[in-house]
Amino acid sequence: MSLFYLISFLLFHPNYCATKKYTNYTLYRGVPVNKSHLDFFNSLSEMFDVNFWTPPGSLYKPIDFVLAPGDKKVFLKMAEEYDVYLSTLIADVQRAFDMQRVKSYIRRNLGSFDWNDFYRINDIYNWLKDLKDKYPEFVKVESIGTTYEKRPILAVHVTLPGSKLRSKVIVEGGIHAREWIGPCFVTYMLQQILDSPKSNNSNLKDIALTYEWFFVPVLNPDGYEYTHTNNRLWRKNRNNEYGVDLNRNFDHAFGTVGVSFSHYEETYCGAKAFSEKETIAMSNFVRNHSNHLEYYLAFHSYGQAMILPYANTRAHMENFDTVAAMAKQAADHIALRYNTRYVYGTAYDTVGYVTSGVSGCWVKETFSVPYVLTFELPDRGQYGFALPNEKITPTCIETMDGVLSLLKPRTKIYDKLRHEHRGFDDGQRTKFLDKLVILFNVCLFVIARFD
Repeated sequence: MSLFYLISFLLFHPNYCATKKYTNYTLYRGVPVNKSHLDFFNSLSEMFDVNFWTPPGSLYKPIDFVLAPGDKKVFLKMAEEYDVYLSTLIADVQRAFDMQRVKSYIRRNLGSFDWNDFYRINDIYNWLKDLKDKYPEFVKVESIGTTYEKRPILAVHVTLPGSKLRSKVIVEGGIHAREWIGPCFVTYMLQQILDSPKSNNSNLKDIALTYEWFFVPVLNPDGYEYTHTNNRLWRKNRNNEYGVDLNRNFDHAFGTVGVSFSHYEETYCGAKAFSEKETIAMSNFVRNHSNHLEYYLAFHSYGQAMILPYANTRAHMENFDTVAAMAKQAADHIALRYNTRYVYGTAYDTVGYVTSGVSGCWVKETFSVPYVLTFELPDRGQYGFALPNEKITPTCIETMDGVLSLLKPRTKIYDKLRHEHRGFDDGQRTKFLDKLVILFNVCLFVIARFD
């Protein structure tokens, strides 16, 4: 191949180019305090090679974005002219990414998978398969669909010994490719549930035995793998070279607000609702398990927020107040561990913008699921998507504190389950106590009669 044709091939086939590096790219934070500031930040992508980590929303909400080194001089001059407040969070983004250690899992050696490191998609999948082999009576692993690059989307079903009547919990992770801490926490939570029968944490044990569990650790496996091989900041799936933002592709208020119909934008929502293989697979999976579905929890990063439906409106709807009270309690439990502070509310309340086509909102509306929350895991911008390895375990531990606070059976129909898994429901316990009282009275009569 001639040099001319080689250059032409690389120019018009960007997927074959080398891994994108972010050397000397800078992560800035801006805080708009008036409309002109907000307009300035909203226009950045039209002028510069900018990647938003937290996009523009409302006034006083921080905006985090990465800027290419060649754009800095002009950008800083314009920012000075607009008199916007700026701070530098990470001077060299690539250096921060290079500090994120990725480890390999050794097949049939479950101890080689931990929460001190990040893992590639095949390592996560091999670990899930080995869990199934270790706990064949409790764990089922199934493919709920296939991606554009022919990868399976794996779901894990866990039912520990206990009561026969249970409500269900679905846990979603990894819908946005670059948010590596999401799959970390979902796999950690899965391991905690499986270890619970031997745990000294009675609260964990009660909750683990009460529910029927469904985990989808990485809903976007193509995109997740692409962040390891080609572009660490890739967000979407891998439907052609542009991709679709899967968390804008669900059929709730689809395409109405907070999305883009441009293939090039990070929030490109697709041509229509459920246009993507991943969202079709997840919607079918939820539909198949929607009977007695009580909780739907999705894990993202970053921002330290618990987001309640609905993301497309500022209004507090349906049982918002009830779930907000639960979220407050969960936030308090999280803070007790390492003083990590979460906010809670709608998307507008917490991150300052509205959007549509979100998975949790579709689940809430379609199946009337009582408790739906989307977690934005730590941090608040010091590291962002470059969260270092030493933060993985603390993040998982404190988040589990909050999740356990949320997952207490609350509806009357399921409240008895906490007793059933110990072998007694409320009626059985009452009958047993009645018989005990009768026996005690008989003994007293016999003693008094023959004394």
